[in-house]
Amino acid sequence: MNKRLRVGLIGAGAIGLVHLSGFSKNVNCELVAIASRTEEHAKAAANRFNIPKIFVGEGWKDMLKNENLDIVSICTPNYLHTPNILEALRNDIHILCEKPICTSREELDIVEKEIKKTNLVFFTAFNKRYLSLFPIVKKIIEQNVLGKIILARYNFAHLGPYTSHQALSKERWFFDSEKAGGGVLLDLGVHSIDLFRYLIDDYEKVEGISANTSCVDMSNEDNCNVLFRFQNNALGIISVSWCNNPSELIEIFGIRGSIKIDLINRKLFSFTPHSLKDNKYILEAKKHKISEQGTHHGLIDHFVNCVLENRNEHPNFDDGKKAVEFVLDSYLLKQKYIG
Repeated sequence: MNKRLRVGLIGAGAIGLVHLSGFSKNVNCELVAIASRTEEHAKAAANRFNIPKIFVGEGWKDMLKNENLDIVSICTPNYLHTPNILEALRNDIHILCEKPICTSREELDIVEKEIKKTNLVFFTAFNKRYLSLFPIVKKIIEQNVLGKIILARYNFAHLGPYTSHQALSKERWFFDSEKAGGGVLLDLGVHSIDLFRYLIDDYEKVEGISANTSCVDMSNEDNCNVLFRFQNNALGIISVSWCNNPSELIEIFGIRGSIKIDLINRKLFSFTPHSLKDNKYILEAKKHKISEQGTHHGLIDHFVNCVLENRNEHPNFDDGKKAVEFVLDSYLLKQKYIG
């Protein structure tokens, strides 16, 4: 049997536990160390997943330097991603990093320059690509079932960090502009644009934005709408919110028909017009049963396979970069028109 990949994790918060669950179920991996700013969280995660070593505070640097890791999973707050990534690259470690991978163009440039010096595998944690229905949706689009795509809308909302999902840390960094790097658009919008890039096409240009701070005591936006254009000239609308009950609805319109995917209520697929009912790809989507495996597990299994086979596939650094650039382009427009 081949030696298993040695895995370490930085960030023992809620999303860190999700990553640990994925790696623990992969037979090619061995969880050997975990680093956290909080000793209590590090110990709890280590006990839960039988991880032999913990590192606290700045100890994550020692973990990367001394534990002979093959893989590190980065699940820290946004402002720590870039230093975590750079240190992992210096120690020749493959990286899975939570989104957003960086919070500024300067950080993106620095990280990209260092990545290009290596042959390491870098994945951005865009787990939504791994919902088992989406490869079928992609075929519907690619096989021209809907005709030329003219509009795509993505509405993604919940009641915000610390309400819709619990955080282990008492540091409410999501609402701190210096630590988060942005508001709801940087949190949820990067997922939305990445999924559109995967399903439809890359984005060409951000053409409009409206944003408010409506329900959260913060300086950044908690409600946001972005109007943009795909490279294939289709129009796109992304609406994200931390002020509404959970909803996640994707609608894709072509000149021959449209499809709708409701991810929250599991009404996963509907279409118009009725004349598409016998199309084999529409039938495949209607009959599809969602995989019980979590999307993060699919992401992690793909990442591990790429490390084993030395393949740098999607969602890679460039995918993470383009998602952040979409948000930064939107923020430039917001500053120009809204302030």
